[in-house]
Amino acid sequence: MKAAARALADLARSSTLRLVGAVAAVFLAAVLILAVAVWSTVSAYIERRILDTIRTDLAGLEAVWRESGEAGLARVVERRHGETGPEGHRRVRLVVSAAGDKIAGDFAGWPNDLPPTGEIVRFRDPDDGVAYTGMVRRVADGPDLLVAHDRAEHEAVMASLMRDLAVPITAALVIAVLVTVAIGRRLLERVERVNATARAVEAGDLGARVGQAGDDEFGRLARHVDAMLDRIATLMRGVHHLSDQIAHETRTPLARLRARLERARREAEADPTARGAVPALDDAIAESAELIAVFSALLDIARTEAAAGDTRGLAPVDLAEVVGDVVDLYEGVAEDRGVGFAVTTTAAVVLGERMLLTRMLANLVDNAVKFSPAGATIDVEVATSGSEFRLSVRDRGPGLPEGFEATAFERFTRAETVAAVPGHGLGLPLVRAVALRHGMKIELQHADPGLRATVCAPLARA
Repeated sequence: MKAAARALADLARSSTLRLVGAVAAVFLAAVLILAVAVWSTVSAYIERRILDTIRTDLAGLEAVWRESGEAGLARVVERRHGETGPEGHRRVRLVVSAAGDKIAGDFAGWPNDLPPTGEIVRFRDPDDGVAYTGMVRRVADGPDLLVAHDRAEHEAVMASLMRDLAVPITAALVIAVLVTVAIGRRLLERVERVNATARAVEAGDLGARVGQAGDDEFGRLARHVDAMLDRIATLMRGVHHLSDQIAHETRTPLARLRARLERARREAEADPTARGAVPALDDAIAESAELIAVFSALLDIARTEAAAGDTRGLAPVDLAEVVGDVVDLYEGVAEDRGVGFAVTTTAAVVLGERMLLTRMLANLVDNAVKFSPAGATIDVEVATSGSEFRLSVRDRGPGLPEGFEATAFERFTRAETVAAVPGHGLGLPLVRAVALRHGMKIELQHADPGLRATVCAPLARA
């Protein structure tokens, strides 16, 4: 049910479906316009035929009056009393003198007080309510003539036409809806394959590809996207290999340099004449150790990013236990800085590498401890919602400048507000690399005050 509801929601939001729907709506509008044109044409034709018959009848009555006078006209009208046309509709006639007295006809008097002016009239029989279309004519120096036909034929034809038109209009509506949904779903499925590939790449699976065939625009788009991803993957492999080689090749000479500095310090400390160089050697040893730590972090980031999307080596890990281990590790440091922890956890088992997840959380907690003022509380929470978990760490520090959230994950990037705090800007890049390794999403949000880092991902299936 949820999948069906989600599919319907995707269809409702689809611009492709709206485009196809617009084409279907134009088709339906054309069908309706054609139906209205047919309706109007048939109705006008029937009206015109009725009026032509009435005009002929009026002309005949006027000719009778001129030849035989009122008496002859009365006999003709009375003889035609109750006459019906060839189509079965009723015809009525009425002759009224100029003084308003009835001479002959089907009504006792002029119906509904119709004035004998205006050629075409529409009225209802005051006795049975039958609708009529008629024409009146005032004969010069003679009586007023009324000839009318009931509208039964017109209404019957139009009702039959309505039934005949309802079938193709309904069929067109059903076909338009079915075609719109079918084409919309088909197009949406092809677009969704590109979106799914983009989401997989975003989650760290650089090997994901669209793989659509065909020579239409969707096939060409899929091939271009796949070619772009191939190029990106090649460049990323080159960058990872280069950074890995640089870090690896540089770390070894730095380690040898540090060993030599330590040996020189020991020698200087043993030689009374050279003891003045010990402080400088200590500074050099500390700097070399920091450089080694930076290159080690770069190697860790490169290797972790390279393993993104690879599920080998992943095992169930309870995040609540990881939180407990990390909080215990930093509790002493936090006390020294006058910072406390508020921990809220629930069992949340995910697939991952326990060591990497511990390092990810340790980096977040380390940042929170470093940037929180004395007396502040750091909130660490693990919560679950349905089939997903949410791990969040919130501090009460200066936070990040507006719009800096995405930039904070770049290597060696630090906000100006925390420039005075020691660091190299590699903690959050490592956190992001670990998150990508496990298919997790991480967000930085302003907590006012402070910053909240949130990691979300699906729970491991039992």
